[in-house]
Amino acid sequence: MTGLDGKAYREQGIDLKRLTLVLAGKLWIPVAALILGALLGAVSYRLITSYTNGNTEYRVSADYYITFNFDEFEHGDDYYNAYTWDGILKDDPIVDYAMTKLPKDITKEKVRQSVSGEMLGDYRILTVHITTESREMSELLADAYEASLVQFGQDIELLEKIERWSREEAAILEKNTKTANAAFLGAVLAGLCAMLSLLYYYILEYAFYTEKDIREGLAIPVFGMKTKKQDSREEERLCNNLKVIGEEYVTWEADKIPDCKDWESLGKKKVVLFVPWGKNIGRKTERLLEEMSLHACQPAGAVLVEAEDRFIHAYYGGRK
Repeated sequence: MTGLDGKAYREQGIDLKRLTLVLAGKLWIPVAALILGALLGAVSYRLITSYTNGNTEYRVSADYYITFNFDEFEHGDDYYNAYTWDGILKDDPIVDYAMTKLPKDITKEKVRQSVSGEMLGDYRILTVHITTESREMSELLADAYEASLVQFGQDIELLEKIERWSREEAAILEKNTKTANAAFLGAVLAGLCAMLSLLYYYILEYAFYTEKDIREGLAIPVFGMKTKKQDSREEERLCNNLKVIGEEYVTWEADKIPDCKDWESLGKKKVVLFVPWGKNIGRKTERLLEEMSLHACQPAGAVLVEAEDRFIHAYYGGRK
């Protein structure tokens, strides 16, 4: 086996424990993406709707109770149902009567554009909305429609009467109230992109987090590791393992490129590579091993250095 087996190493199955521990240290990225995505989603929504909302509008909503003349017309409610009232409210019989209660400068088209109706459940309860760009105009039209609907209930044989049950004061019409939804969507998209990016980076990254990574990636022996906090047990293991090659050896940092003088000093000596933990230098180290073979300098093995103690303890099962 040579140090050029990195391709075979990368084609192996994913070590889920390694994956979990590596990405756990980067969880702040998707969390930050969630927060940033939510903010961008909400701000973007508010900015866009501030241009599309148009002028401020005021709405008056009133509920009317409809009493049908079932004694003479058993199916009278079929003619005046939830699907027809929005159109009936804009028909001439109701609009023309409402016009008699309004100033002459208000046009029929303006009235029709301002009124809408809906039945939210009970076919006897009609909700009428008056929406204009003026609080006073909305109140004025609401008064006119109240009189018109009461008169309409008296004129139509299928109905006994229409009476107002409740009415709200004119209030600003809240448009595009989906800011929370936009923030949620922004957070989901940003968080998903961040997680996919992390996974993509993990797949492309060629770094060494465990002794197994070095053995299978570079196909050279591993004597042990040095942790940042100089774990005593790891130091003892490393010292014992290095004894197998004797005292005559030199060390070399895997991310350092030797020059001519370095190759002369390395010569045919036993070389122990110091491979930094978690640095994306796998391909660079492969090139170093190839150059070492050209110079008839085969490494005796490697040591994983600057390893994170918490990661090592979690991966190998604790301190004991």
